[in-house]
Amino acid sequence: MTIGQLAKRVGLRPSALRYYEDQGLLPPDGRTESGYRLYGKSAEQTLRLIQRAQRLGLSLNDIRHLLKGYQNGDLSDEAIIQVVEARAVNLEQQLTELLVLQHELDLFLQDIRHEHDEPAKTHTGSDHFDKLLEHICLNPHQQTARNWLAWLIEAAGCQLHTAAGQAILKQLEGQHTHIWQEDNGYHILIVSHDPAIRDALADLAKLEANCDAPSHTNLTAVFYEDGEGYHFLARGQNAFIYARLFLALEQSPPL
Repeated sequence: MTIGQLAKRVGLRPSALRYYEDQGLLPPDGRTESGYRLYGKSAEQTLRLIQRAQRLGLSLNDIRHLLKGYQNGDLSDEAIIQVVEARAVNLEQQLTELLVLQHELDLFLQDIRHEHDEPAKTHTGSDHFDKLLEHICLNPHQQTARNWLAWLIEAAGCQLHTAAGQAILKQLEGQHTHIWQEDNGYHILIVSHDPAIRDALADLAKLEANCDAPSHTNLTAVFYEDGEGYHFLARGQNAFIYARLFLALEQSPPL
């Protein structure tokens, strides 16, 4: 492949490939008599690995170590292990901070509700507040399990909350899924060639296209398939709901 052909396959500009070459990450496999760069099939795989590593927050120097071990068939190098471990710890820290904030919100809402229960207090909209509390907190009276996802879908006015949406989700439970964030959207790949899964994802994209909820004004969903499997791409303000949804669907029925 020429540099232009390779760049088009991975969605990058040729200048990005030349930059990776300057950084020692992507040397061409050869050149034409005119001096144009030529790349073999493995170059695309290397580029996609670089892109994934960058999305995970690895520096180019970290990626250089990782590529060297990957291409040599040896991932036991201590430097590589330390790089990956450090990033995993950093992600765990970020996740913990968000979970703690979520926990604090639970307690905050319960404290407000407790204050509202005092006879001297009178507030309007208590029914709506109780519904919110039931969905996103451990209800102190019923001890029901938290279900953030169901509340997010309902709060967004999403058609996934309808009977048609629930039937589609039922078809997609337990599928092996890859999810990544790129180009202001969430890419969801289900590794399958089952026609029933294809139809369910296509129906899901149609359902979103017909959604007229105000919160979905700028939300778009596209379905397509290739040799890897079935792809679902969601972009827009509430696209993260789809990422959360498919993460939950892979593990167990979320709703």
